[in-house]
Amino acid sequence: MIPVLVFFVFTLSAQSVDKSGSLLWKISGNGLTQPSYIFGTQHFFPPSFLDSVAGVKQAFASSQQMVGELVMQDMMALGLEMQKAGMMPKDSTWQLLLSEDDYRFVDEQLTALMGVGLQTFGMFKPFLVNVTFLGIFYQKIFPNTNPAEPMDLWFQQQATTRAMPVLGLETVQDQINALSLGSLKQQAADLVCKMRNLDYVEYSEKKLHRIYRSADLSGGIELFLEKGPCPWSSEQEYALNDARNKRWVEKLPAIIADKPSFIAVGCLHLPGEQGVLAGLERAGFTVEAVK
Repeated sequence: MIPVLVFFVFTLSAQSVDKSGSLLWKISGNGLTQPSYIFGTQHFFPPSFLDSVAGVKQAFASSQQMVGELVMQDMMALGLEMQKAGMMPKDSTWQLLLSEDDYRFVDEQLTALMGVGLQTFGMFKPFLVNVTFLGIFYQKIFPNTNPAEPMDLWFQQQATTRAMPVLGLETVQDQINALSLGSLKQQAADLVCKMRNLDYVEYSEKKLHRIYRSADLSGGIELFLEKGPCPWSSEQEYALNDARNKRWVEKLPAIIADKPSFIAVGCLHLPGEQGVLAGLERAGFTVEAVK
């Protein structure tokens, strides 16, 4: 079965930065009787990292509901839904999408990292193979991490243990729609590019680790502004980040007005003019770093 790694995509548009230096932010004002909190996650970081973040467990304990990017408790069902959506259509094959040399190269890379090649993965669309390959490559770079136990899931499990409601800001289908933009041929070209530039992928992941540990959200934006050898298209960037931020900001005022909430989303969704923090401020809330 394809690992459930597709929910954890980080990307940014070119934004100015007005929020950095903290992973945890307090939301108050605009008629709220109790504050809510929003925390920027790095999805593959272990929950033990939270012990080093001032105030995060206290903020979680003071909240009455948990809000994530999507509800993750039934990971098996989510994985099956993603796998079904990622099946290659009957009228297309990888041989039609790639040159003979690129087909052989992709097959070799998959086999070297995962033990099976396109004979197995050929039934899936390139976007799903891409996120799966990169997720396993991430584990190779950081062997002490466990993508099956991300901190996002830990928060939701803790909420369930405490009988707190768990809400999702989007569905699996929303994320499928964002990740599967572009033709199958373009998706395949993106995969080839990533595989031919794994040194840059490793460099950027290690740098993002250092940035996250120092809560340097502005540094995260600078990293993604480097673009690198395989940049997202402007359409992909908008769909993966700005469009999602906009939808979340439209939903959050009603959610936090109902109950004081602990919100956990990918850290690079927080900063920038189109980020969630700035969007909440434009909606009339006071947003303050917790340090």
